Amino acid sequence: MKTKIYILLALTVFFVLSCKKTKFGDPVILVTGTEVNPVVKFSVENTPSQFSVTATSTYKATEDINVVFEFDTAAVGAYNKKNKTTYYVVPESAIEIEDLSTVIKAGSSSSTPVSVKVIATSPLIDGRSYLIPLTIKSVSGGDMTVLESSRTIFLRIARIISFPALSMNNSNAGTTGSPGTRGRFNATALFDPANPVMLPNFTVEIKNLVYAFRGGDGNTNPQPIQTLISWSGTGGGSIGLRYGELGNPNNSLQLIGSLGGAFAYGFNPMQWYTISVAYDGKKGVMYVDGNKAAELSGSMVMAFSALNLGQNWGGYDTRQYFNGRISECRVWSRALTPSEIKLNLCGADPNADGLLAYWKFNEGTGWIFNNSSKAGTKYNMDWTKVYWDNNGDDVWDPIVDKSQYVTWTNDALNKCSQ
Repeated sequence: MKTKIYILLALTVFFVLSCKKTKFGDPVILVTGTEVNPVVKFSVENTPSQFSVTATSTYKATEDINVVFEFDTAAVGAYNKKNKTTYYVVPESAIEIEDLSTVIKAGSSSSTPVSVKVIATSPLIDGRSYLIPLTIKSVSGGDMTVLESSRTIFLRIARIISFPALSMNNSNAGTTGSPGTRGRFNATALFDPANPVMLPNFTVEIKNLVYAFRGGDGNTNPQPIQTLISWSGTGGGSIGLRYGELGNPNNSLQLIGSLGGAFAYGFNPMQWYTISVAYDGKKGVMYVDGNKAAELSGSMVMAFSALNLGQNWGGYDTRQYFNGRISECRVWSRALTPSEIKLNLCGADPNADGLLAYWKFNEGTGWIFNNSSKAGTKYNMDWTKVYWDNNGDDVWDPIVDKSQYVTWTNDALNKCSQ
């Protein structure tokens, strides 16, 4: 009992001090769980999924206190404006709220629950982050005021999404023969290289999972290095990512390209990571799952007209191939903010501002990887018509057919919760 009293007194001090209109020691009511952040995760894997919302008083009620909530769509716009976020109000067809009235019984400090259910995910657009906004509309009885900073709770729908993904390691493929014919997925897709898109500001992203990090040194085959991807073209700068550069831990990731090199460390095998590199014209920042991992300063313009997946240099293709899976690859014509990057970890809105090219790599069959952005088929990739750099001289050699090395995966590893 003493523990509960101490907790209530501590909450009272905290909440009273955070509300200018409330005097020290006054009892207040708030939405439970909003003490630190009004945005609360609501995980949804199957429907219906339920979340219980309650109100809490910082003192035990001496009489019944009636609390009425409302579905407050305007609160989402106000939150976005204040915090520079891009949340959407959940479509009402996706949810069910049975009763918005609740009560804190005399002798209690917590209300009966308001049941919020997500009954369907089909109305939700992939790549958008949705909030269910519930605000305390009115309170009667008990002579308590509402703590304004905790009047509203935003339930952020975190869908647990299962998805097909593309494996870049065909373990049954041959490793002999001339470059460009060897049995690996790695190759380059070209998009009108004579007319690259010049990007003075950009964000590039890739979601990836490594099966295993390799040991060995520069004389081994394969080497520790695993080349993941590079975004490039002709007449401008490029950005690339590779694991295990010699001299660094094999589970480190190197950002390479026109800005120089930087590293992120401590990656685990068999775990998905979203890597984002945002360049604002002065500096490039590498994020891992939305968290800043490295930064480079400098001046560059990306000339985007090619996407290189894996190691496509002759002589290195069997040594530095990528041993893992990929998903969610994107090119933006602007530098995304950290909050935008975190909202897009599981997917992006295909119609989002500045989204130039977007490959989800979730077709699950075949060898054509479709672009989901507004640019449409311009950025589709056909793995029967890809290119190779036979001599390692950054010159694209004749077209090759790599379709037989496309491998799809769809198992319990391929899940994302945001």
